[in-house]
Amino acid sequence: MEMGLRATLSQELIEQIRYRTREGMKTAVRKGKATTCLADGYKLKLAYDGNGDRIPGLRDIDQKQADVIRWIFQQYADGVSPRDIAKKLNDQDTPGPRGAKWRDTAIRGHVSRGTGILNNETYIGRVVWNRRNYRKNPETERRVARSNKGGNWVVNDVPDLRIIDDALWAQVKARQKELGELFSYTTTNRLNAAHRPSYLLSGILECAECGGPYAIMAKDRYGCTNHKKRLPIDDLGGECCQNQKTILRNDVEDRILACLPAAFLHLGIFEEVANQVMQSQVAKLKSQPTQSQQLKAELQRVEQEQKNIIQQISGRAVEGRPRLTALDDLLDQLEEKRSTLTTQLQEPADANLNLEERLAELRAQTNPDTVRYIVDTLLFYLRDHADTATNQPFIDLVRQLVQKVVIGKTPGHQPATLEVHGRIASILAAMEASTILEERFKLLKHHDYLARHESGELDTELKRKKLLDAYAEELSVKRLEWQNIQVSVVAGAGFEPAAFRL
Repeated sequence: MEMGLRATLSQELIEQIRYRTREGMKTAVRKGKATTCLADGYKLKLAYDGNGDRIPGLRDIDQKQADVIRWIFQQYADGVSPRDIAKKLNDQDTPGPRGAKWRDTAIRGHVSRGTGILNNETYIGRVVWNRRNYRKNPETERRVARSNKGGNWVVNDVPDLRIIDDALWAQVKARQKELGELFSYTTTNRLNAAHRPSYLLSGILECAECGGPYAIMAKDRYGCTNHKKRLPIDDLGGECCQNQKTILRNDVEDRILACLPAAFLHLGIFEEVANQVMQSQVAKLKSQPTQSQQLKAELQRVEQEQKNIIQQISGRAVEGRPRLTALDDLLDQLEEKRSTLTTQLQEPADANLNLEERLAELRAQTNPDTVRYIVDTLLFYLRDHADTATNQPFIDLVRQLVQKVVIGKTPGHQPATLEVHGRIASILAAMEASTILEERFKLLKHHDYLARHESGELDTELKRKKLLDAYAEELSVKRLEWQNIQVSVVAGAGFEPAAFRL
């Protein structure tokens, strides 16, 4: 009986200590103080009260660590995975949490629990305490975390601790939501949908005969998986898919990518974007100070420095101290600079001419030919010569325009037919067939030229000229063939956009 009474009193004492500790922590949080270990990006703030004792629980931003936190958020918003971010940080020898190596879980954390760097609301100046409580499991002697209801949370705004701005925080949350939806609505293994595509068109290639996926069958060659596995298809009456047509990965990617510059530079899309860029740049240039205003500001600064030095010389003379040659030399230099600025201000200057020169240079940089060359070169290097981290935003952009590509079989050795579904199809459907084919031809030849140049094949001017002449001759022949070609556009099924057949 005595042992039972002692155990009861001991448990009651523990509960009282627990309650008082948590109440003390709650009061500290409401005062803006830290009650737990410091998160990355912060350091202890040394402040003392009237008695000279250090005030505990105060935090301040560690600028070096804060730069790392901002970089992590920006990388994730740009499409880089937490695993790749952790690898980059470890490669740079950046110290991780508590001095250990970086792990993707420390960055990713848990969205609903508010753990991990990407979910820490302290970085936006908002401290949330008491999200969870911990109890010991009497059987395993291990702590078990339990989530508290939102009404029990203690929330305090601390703007002095903000590291991440609202715009970047919103981008990260939007990407987390997008990836979360992939986990929530996948009918098979939920992890499969969240995997990044290995190639530009991975997962969106479809067989025209059975509707099954096209996947890599051999080295860089796509084929119908149902045909390879000889699986009976219900839509084919239990028969196996007979589409044995395969296609090289570079071939299908070339044919899809060749349509992108043609779409962007036609139908007024380029003009609309160029006008928006010009309006933005004109407003920016007009808001910048003119050359005359810059000279006046510089002249005022020089004159103020002269006054300060003269005051120092006068002060030394009053005190009976000897004059310094360094101050005299500096004063002479400032006087020479002031005379030059005064002369420049007296010269007539045409602010409008300066602005017009900048605008003319900007227009030269945004003409269709220059943009076309940049886009073509960018597509070539991004697809074949960039690393995964650089390629990922480019792949995401293309997959927003292309919903799926349906591959159909053709007799003999003829190239497979491609039917493109997505936003890009609606743009291509309104263009003339000859225009599309010519733009595709130019892009493919441009990529061929870059590949030959990279390999060192075009080492002389004569070889380059001969190759360009061959391209021009082939284009003139193709134009005659394209005069009577008509494009084929079909309506997509259900809510899909129009489909365009290449």
